[in-house]
Order: sequence, then structure tokens, then C-alpha cells
Amino acid sequence: MEERLRKLKKAMERTVFDELNFTEEHKKKIRNQIRMQKPEASEEEIRLSIFQLLVQKRTGFELSRLIRARGIGNFEENEGFLYMSLHQFEQKNYLNTTWEEPDVKYYQLNHKGMKVLKALEKKSEGRARILKEMVER
Repeated sequence: MEERLRKLKKAMERTVFDELNFTEEHKKKIRNQIRMQKPEASEEEIRLSIFQLLVQKRTGFELSRLIRARGIGNFEENEGFLYMSLHQFEQKNYLNTTWEEPDVKYYQLNHKGMKVLKALEKKSEGRARILKEMVER
């Protein structure tokens, strides 16, 4: 979990949840319901998240963990899908990859990948603006 989320969790535990008491069984049922309701992200949302996170050099494991932190659970049962996507991006020459330490592969967007990221973000912003206009009418 990212540091800012940890701080938020601690702050909420001290204030918002201070007066709430749940049994372990109740907590378990709530967690299961949340997992079951988690909608899968679209391929475009996944691609945007991957590209945003790969502005910095990361391993596949780090990337997987950060994607889950964003609430995208598509890879929880099939992490091979993430590595398959990374391989495709590498083949399309969107990523620079390096091997460091014994057997640790790092991924990072290159210039071509940054152009794709900007296009994905622009497209995403357009959709968000349209939804906002629809809601405000």
C-alpha cells in the first residue's frame, strides 16, 4: 500500500472508525462482499494504469501491487496476463527493459510509450468531461 494510503487509513482509524466495533466474522463477510462486487477494469483502463505507473522504472511485481492498490483486480487470479501485456508493450517498442540484480527485470516507458500515455490520458479526460456534463444536466 502506498504511503499516502497508509496515512489515510491511520487517520480514519483514529477518527471515523474509532466508535465502530466489528467481530472478525463480520469483517470477513464485508471483505468477501467487497471482493465480489469489484468490477473488472476495461482493457483501456488497465493500459492507462500500466503506462502511468511505468513512467518510473518498476518490476512486474511492483507494478502488479500498485495496480491492485488502484482497485484493479483483473490480475489477482491471473498475473500471467500482466506479464503478457508487458511483453506486448515491449514488442511494440513502448518500453525499455533492463535486467538488474540476479534475474530481476525492470520496465519503464520510453519516448514512444510516453506519446501513447499522453494519448490515453487525453482520451480518458475527454470521457470524464462527457460524463461530468451528462451528470450536471
